[in-house]
Amino acid sequence: MKKSFIFFLTLLTISIISCSSDDDDGNTPVLSEEQVSGCNDSNALNFNSNADENDGSCTYSKITFYARFNSFNGIPITKIEILVNGEIIGSINNGFIWTNAPGNCSATGTVSYKFSDGNTIDWNTNMFLANGQLISSSGTKSPNKSSECIKINVTR
Repeated sequence: MKKSFIFFLTLLTISIISCSSDDDDGNTPVLSEEQVSGCNDSNALNFNSNADENDGSCTYSKITFYARFNSFNGIPITKIEILVNGEIIGSINNGFIWTNAPGNCSATGTVSYKFSDGNTIDWNTNMFLANGQLISSSGTKSPNKSSECIKINVTR
């Protein structure tokens, strides 16, 4: 009889414990999957396709503006201003010409811009010619997720 009572008491305790983990509606709660944090911007260099939430760790590519020619229609270029989203970020002075693209993204005579987010930017150049004429060029560029440096020839 004593064994039956202990068995009954153990069974009652197990029932109480299992009932206490139920929701108000009597259903056993389902545990949710753990969130993965990381860079979830597909335009970033360190994009993590498994990230559910952005943790602010995204890094983006860089644009390097360079001059390939020192003249326009035979007239020397004296200075080139580089603008990103309407603001001057630097200039290239005569004498810094790369007949091919520069070997690195921080070469002397280039102007660089590092994306701070995944948004597209508008860029413009003002080329000042020796005869006082001003020539402008422009374009748009988005971060490149497969390359850290994008090189743009501003004297095409």
